[in-house]
Amino acid sequence: MGILHHLNLNTSIEHASENFVYVSKKILQMYSIKSGCVVNGKLVEINPATDNPTEVAMPDLSSITGLKVGMLYYVGEGEKDYLFFPLKTWNKLVDFAIFPEEYELKFEFYNVACKFRKYNLFNKGTVIDKEDRGNGGSL
Repeated sequence: MGILHHLNLNTSIEHASENFVYVSKKILQMYSIKSGCVVNGKLVEINPATDNPTEVAMPDLSSITGLKVGMLYYVGEGEKDYLFFPLKTWNKLVDFAIFPEEYELKFEFYNVACKFRKYNLFNKGTVIDKEDRGNGGSL
């Protein structure tokens, strides 16, 4: 599970929102991917990350479970890297009033696409990244 975060960027990342989840650097570093690659998968779970999320009347969040995502990977400093939501995906989450810092999101990622190459992720097992809730570094 990863807490949804927001970062005010000084520069724009093409097709990316300013909303992201951290991923432990060790998980994707063995694939030697570079910033700008797309990590493909699906959203499998959404849960409140705080005891007092913003109150909104919304449809059942399970209706977006299974949403296909292509997260934009960017190398961070420290122990964590970034997976930014593409604008198109972020706009779907906005429709459900998913606020940064208030929700945990769980993803299942299948592969990474970098330019003309695609790498399948962890074909023989499953990796669960348990994000600590502290500061993960800077972009």
